[in-house]
This record gives sequence, structure tokens and C-alpha cells, in this order.
Amino acid sequence: MKKQNMVITAIGVILIAAVGFFATSQLGSHNGNETITDMVGRNVTIPSDPGKIVSTSSPLTSLIYMIAPDKLAALSSSFDNNTKYVEDKYRQLPVIGAWHGKKEGNAEALLALNPPFIIDSPKVRDGKVVESDLELILNKFSPIPVVAVPETANLTNIAKTYDFLGKILHAESSANKLKETLNNYLSLGEKTKNQTKDNPKKVYYAQGENGLTTSPPGSEHAQILDIIGAKNVVDVNLTAQTTQVDIEQVINWNPEVIITTNKNFFKNVYSDPQWNNINAIKNKQVYLAPNDPYNWFDMPPGSNMIIGIPWTLKVVYGEQNKDLDLKKEVKEFYTNFYHFKLNDDDVSNILKSSAHDGVNLS
Repeated sequence: MKKQNMVITAIGVILIAAVGFFATSQLGSHNGNETITDMVGRNVTIPSDPGKIVSTSSPLTSLIYMIAPDKLAALSSSFDNNTKYVEDKYRQLPVIGAWHGKKEGNAEALLALNPPFIIDSPKVRDGKVVESDLELILNKFSPIPVVAVPETANLTNIAKTYDFLGKILHAESSANKLKETLNNYLSLGEKTKNQTKDNPKKVYYAQGENGLTTSPPGSEHAQILDIIGAKNVVDVNLTAQTTQVDIEQVINWNPEVIITTNKNFFKNVYSDPQWNNINAIKNKQVYLAPNDPYNWFDMPPGSNMIIGIPWTLKVVYGEQNKDLDLKKEVKEFYTNFYHFKLNDDDVSNILKSSAHDGVNLS
């Protein structure tokens, strides 16, 4: 009997210890830290519960907004296009700027938020991270942990970024949805590319008010044209992401379709005599990429361009994509990734504003 009591007591002690250990483990998992390996191979210790974080680049911020908007403590840039397709709680987040290219954000504003960690998007050249670019952020914001996520702009390589961010932000379901949508559109682009490879449409991407800034093949700014197999008419070597051209070059290229991200160019191009002899002008084939809340075709290059793939397929290769229900795709994309439900009038207005009268993109 005495031995039996001792056994029962021992079992009780083990059970109590086990419960205590489980509770401690759960508490540690919730409130403690974890060490992760970021996307450039650095070991970084971050809170297991990420709380509200910030990023150093506009494409990265828009991507985080898509995957886990409630994890954002600030925006890289304000929604200054008067969008009505973003909930007020996100529109009213503080703006801290960005640290990429020639941009220098507001370091004091970032530090005042006291984020648990920062997600940085260091430059990549020739497939390698520019260490000095990452070091700049590490030095500027030390001792706040910095997690490096270099691939935020190239739609054909970005799936691994979705997986990584989904995991560290505890938003795997949303990240998987984004990845699935992207993969579906990439497949549709590849299908159209194969169908039209013998006679691809000639397309010019017009930037700026005069339309004479553009991006050559291989540029991340014109990547949707590469994805769908359109012929980007800009026959200059890729020495920069954007380049200046003159109207004589555009006339010589004679594009069948012109896509622009500039409202003033879109508004005035048909009345500008120097563009009159170009086929895209003659046939009313100039299109303005929607820009609400982010641009669908470019600026910034990144996940906001995913919905631009089906839109550009309709614009450039409508005949090959008659069964593509663009209105349905736009509704689903905005629900899943902009966290806003569009009604039928919203979708019609967005699409109508991107084409001149008489052109139906639905």
C-alpha cells in the first residue's frame, strides 16, 4: 500500500511537472523570441509574436499589406490618389518613407514606432545582395533586428518571398492565396505567349507626361510584357530600368498598343500631332493602367502588378482571352489582397477609366 501511494505520488509529480512545462512552453512560444534564418542566410532573433512591424521599401510594404495588413505599423508612402478602396484604418497609418533607390525615409518617425523588427529589401545586382545596402539599414537602426527580404519586385521569382513572409508574420493562408493567384496568372501568360509567339503584338510602355520615358525588355518595370509574350518595341540594351527615347524612335517602332501609367499622357496623346502616325493611336489602342489603390502595371514594381497580368492580357491579347472574366478576377483580387469588397459599379468604373470610350475590357 505504501509503495502504491509512492507510485501515485510520483505520477502526480510527473503530471504537475508536465503541465507546468507545457504551460511554460506555450507562454514562451507566445511571448518569447525565436531565431530565424532570413532570405540572405543571416540568423536573426525576432519575437515569436511579431506585433506591428515596418518595412524599408514601397514594394515590400504593399506586399506586407496584402499578406497581413494588421501587422503593419506604418506605410512607406501615403495613399495620395484619393482611393476609396482602402479601409480608413489602413489609410490613416503613419507614413515613414522608404530607403531604396534614391529615397531616404524618416528615420526618426520609424524609431518612434519602436517596432519589434524591421523588414528590409536590400538591392540585388547580378543575383547577389549588395552588402553595403543592407549594412546601411543595419547601422542606421541598430539595435532593432533587421530581417532581409531581397526579392519583392520580380513576379516570376517572388513566390519564395510569400512563403517566407507568411511564416514569420503567421499569415500562411493569405500568403498561399497570393501565391496561388500569381501562379494561375503566370500560367495564363505562358499559355498566351505560346499561342502568339509567331506573331507577338508590338507594345510600347509610355511613362511621363510626354510618354518618352520607357523601360526596355528585361526591366522589372515592363515585366508584364515579358510575362505575356508581347514584343516590347524598345530595342535598347538594358543598362537601366528606365530610359529616355525620342518620338522618332517611337514612330519607327510603330507599336500596335501603348500602355501608360500617366493620366495626362493618356488624356492628351490623341490630340498630340507628333503621335498621329503611330498605329496604336490610329486604332485607339492606348490604355491607362488602373492606379487604385496601387498601380496595376508598375510603380512600384511588385505584387500590386499581379492583377495587371489579366488586365494586360485583355488589353494586348483580348482575342486569345475572350473567356477571361476580368471583372470577376478584379473583385476576387481586391477582396483577398486589398481587403476591400468591390461592387459591380466599382469594377466597371475602374476598368472604364483605363480605356477610351467604346473599348470594353470586361
